[in-house]
Amino acid sequence: MTEKRKARILTSYYRPKPGGYCTRLFRGIAALLKAGNEVHYLSVSPFPISHPNCHFHRFPWFIENTDTLLFWALFHIFSPFQLLYLGFRYHITHAFAFGTNYGFTLQLLRLLKKIPTALFLRGDGIKIHRINGKGSWLIRLDTIIEGFAIHGVYLYGVSDNLIKRVINRHHWARPRHIQILRNDIQPTVYNNTRELSTPLHVGCVGILEKRKNQSLLLGAMQDLPTEKIHLHLYGTGPQEATLRKLSYSINVYNKVTFHGWVDSNIIWKQIDLLVFPSLHEGSPNAVLEALANKVPIMASDIPEHAEILPRSCLLSPNDDKAWAEALQKLLLNPRQSLALLSKEQSEFSESLFFDWNAWFVESVIVQ
Repeated sequence: MTEKRKARILTSYYRPKPGGYCTRLFRGIAALLKAGNEVHYLSVSPFPISHPNCHFHRFPWFIENTDTLLFWALFHIFSPFQLLYLGFRYHITHAFAFGTNYGFTLQLLRLLKKIPTALFLRGDGIKIHRINGKGSWLIRLDTIIEGFAIHGVYLYGVSDNLIKRVINRHHWARPRHIQILRNDIQPTVYNNTRELSTPLHVGCVGILEKRKNQSLLLGAMQDLPTEKIHLHLYGTGPQEATLRKLSYSINVYNKVTFHGWVDSNIIWKQIDLLVFPSLHEGSPNAVLEALANKVPIMASDIPEHAEILPRSCLLSPNDDKAWAEALQKLLLNPRQSLALLSKEQSEFSESLFFDWNAWFVESVIVQ
């Protein structure tokens, strides 16, 4: 019997940064490497992955200037040709991308080298643009890019609703294959057995931006007693200064702590409840980590959350009074309320414990 030939895989992402997106990307690359494959990637700076079969190829740009329209214009124009060169130079057999912008840049290689290309949808970029108030020209341009990105690829989405929204926007685009590959819950060695204290410590984890909707939590804190509850915001982002200013203007600054980026292993030992009022998510890593660590959750009532959480813990993302009332009710008997939430959520999410690494490798290395 002949030994199965290992794959040479190419991917691209502009630069490593904190957050669940890169955590999942690096985990996927590590799984491919562990399976004995060779991985090449195009980026402005190296990923934090040290392995003899992992090869960095630099996109010629300065890392401190990657948030400009000029960079993104040049990246979309020139990286397809650099990826095409790398594909032929290193005899690439498979390719994959996280997100439609990177899937778009791999299409030239897919067409000319005729290699299977997997595209993993992590969130709805068009919806995020609308939430963040981006210009209509940018939304139209990214919609066109998205359509070209999904055509002819093996398409995987983290939720049913995400896949449906993207497919419905592009009646002319035909993916070769469509499948759901949810984010998994990883078993953890930390079991949340912390003793409840006064005040109750509730936390919101993620980048501080409009999409994450932390301003709703600040509004909800106005109606809650300082001595009974304290809000912890973990993360940084474009809305940080605005949120700090809001906390003072509505007089809740003494009920809120801004922590910046904190290692997730520390977060789950510090909070009694995750509050997550996002306006849009793909499949939120913060929620999955909370489930893994048996930290109860109150989240926004959006389709992506409804696929992985019971209805009992979902609240309107537009009604801070409803959040205040739910938290006030919880404070009447926090131990019992949190235990009930945790039990319902654990039972609902049992299907999210699976071998994501194996599914990811199988999804990329299609025959």
